Order: sequence, then structure tokens, then C-alpha cells
Amino acid sequence: MKLLSSCALGALTLASLFWHGTAQANPPRGPEAVADPEVSSDIDLTSFEIKPESPQLPSEILVVTRKIGDFEWHTDYTTAYREAEREKKMLFIFFRDDAHPRTANSYESQVLASKELAGDLKKVVRVVLPLSTRRPQRDPSETERTLITHDSFKHMHGREGIAMIDLTDPKSEHQGQVVSAHPFSSGYHTTVHGTKLVLSLPKGSITQRALIFAVRQHPASPLSTASGQCHGYLCKAARDSSQLMASYGSVGHHDWGTRQGDIAARTGRSAMEVAAMSGNPSLLAAAAEIVEQWYGSPSHWGILSTPATFFGFDLVRDGAGNWWGTGIVAN
Repeated sequence: MKLLSSCALGALTLASLFWHGTAQANPPRGPEAVADPEVSSDIDLTSFEIKPESPQLPSEILVVTRKIGDFEWHTDYTTAYREAEREKKMLFIFFRDDAHPRTANSYESQVLASKELAGDLKKVVRVVLPLSTRRPQRDPSETERTLITHDSFKHMHGREGIAMIDLTDPKSEHQGQVVSAHPFSSGYHTTVHGTKLVLSLPKGSITQRALIFAVRQHPASPLSTASGQCHGYLCKAARDSSQLMASYGSVGHHDWGTRQGDIAARTGRSAMEVAAMSGNPSLLAAAAEIVEQWYGSPSHWGILSTPATFFGFDLVRDGAGNWWGTGIVAN
């Protein structure tokens, strides 16, 4: 243990379904808990910042860690966030339900302690927190509320599981954002393979990473995201396409001629697009359903099964709670 002087803690923001059963062999494939009804996944973080001069942070914080497998894990959120921000790393959070610890204990011993994850876990700052962890308060008069219930973590649905916050680049639009949220289901936790996928996802928003995760975790192992580069402009183009579908209320390649030309001008490559919609309220379940729809279409799956030089994916939720997903690959 050691003492660290107090410094700034930025805000948090914003999910997986590669389950390992602790109760039975095959996990249920039904929908997850209903997601927050908000349509936008963009969160205003300013109201949750803790400034350097904030009197609510103690001048000294006792840093306590505990070992899981070969690594020390922080047990204090503020300290872990601060370290990740200082070292420009991802913050990997494991929320555990200490009131019902069986699933969490299994995840620690069978997954987090696995040698297969050592290389990936070494690259991130790690913190393990009980679901009862309180939010850092900028005003001591505020009613204490738990961290897991903050809107940033809405795709955790208040459940134990894993999440990631991007603190790698202060100039990035994703800085301080929760970019992965993978809640566990009752009696099940993410496998070693699923956790490794989460840890190895390219930088991006939570919706982009959720759809890329769904592609990569599909049993058919499509090659479109396997070796190419996640391209920022293609992710933006995928979001624009998803927003067009949401506004029109129909799946299609709207204005594709113009958009394809723009992509070619930006990347010097020829692009192809896949699109679909899911009415599942859960981000992760919707992403998985969309990929399954693409799998059921030979033309769509042919596009996703081909290695791509560049790729970009994103999801947009409309006012009715439907998720519209787009993938774009370029060669």
C-alpha cells in the first residue's frame, strides 16, 4: 500500500454476450434487462467532473490493491481512474455482486486469472469494485448514489460485469467515455475468449465497439475485422448511414452512391455496406441480432466474410428504441 496526493478525476461515460455458464451448459438467448429509454448514447459529462480543487477528494488516498491471478487490481475507483488518466491507458472495471459472489468468484478464478489474458490485462489499469461502490461526490450535500447507477453505465443495467473507460488520449472524443459495458446474466459470466475480445477491440464509441464485438464473437468467425484497420471515417460513415435509416424508418443503403464516392475519395478504396435493424432494447443483444441477420443473408455475409483493408461499424437507436446498424468494409 502507498499514499498518493489528490488530483483530478474526470467524468465517466458508457456493452458481452459470450457467456460462461456457472449454472448450466447453455445460457439462455432471451433479451437482457430493458435498457434506459434514452435514445442518445452521448452523455454530458460536465456535471460529473471532480475538479482538482474539489474539497470532496481527500488530500491523501490510501491505495489498496488485491491480487487476482498474476496481477494486482485496484479496489478504489478514484485511484484507478487517476492512474489510467495519468498513464494514458484504458481503465478496465470489474463490477462484482458481493451479496451473491458465486458468479464473480468464478469469473475471477476461471477467467481473470487465466494466463491467456495476461498480455491484455497488462496493458490496462485494472480495478475491481463491488456494486455498492458510491459515486465520487463533488457536493457533500448530495445524496450518495452508487457508481453503477450513473447514466454513463446505463448499458450495465445495474448488474455485475465488466466495463472499460477510454483514457488513452486527452484530445480524443472518446476520452473519459465508457466504451464497453458487458453485464453478466444470472449465473453466467463472460468467458476467457469473450473477455479477450473486449480487451482487444479497436478504439471507438460504445456503439461502434459493441457491433464490432458482435461480429468478432460470431461462431462463423467472419474475416472482415480480423486483420484490417478500424477506420475513423468509415465508422463515421456507418453512423451516418444508421442515422439515415433511423430517420427514414427503413433498412436500406440510402444515398449510397454519394456516400460510396465520399469513402473512395477519403480512403482510396472501394467500399461495400451491410445494414440491418433490431428491436431489442439491449445494445449488446441488438448488436448480436443484427449480425445474425447478416449471417442469414448470403450477400451480406459474403461481404463480412472477406478480409478488409479498412472497416467501420456503428449503431444508432431511434426514438422508439430500435437499433439501426451499419457495417462498411473497404478494399
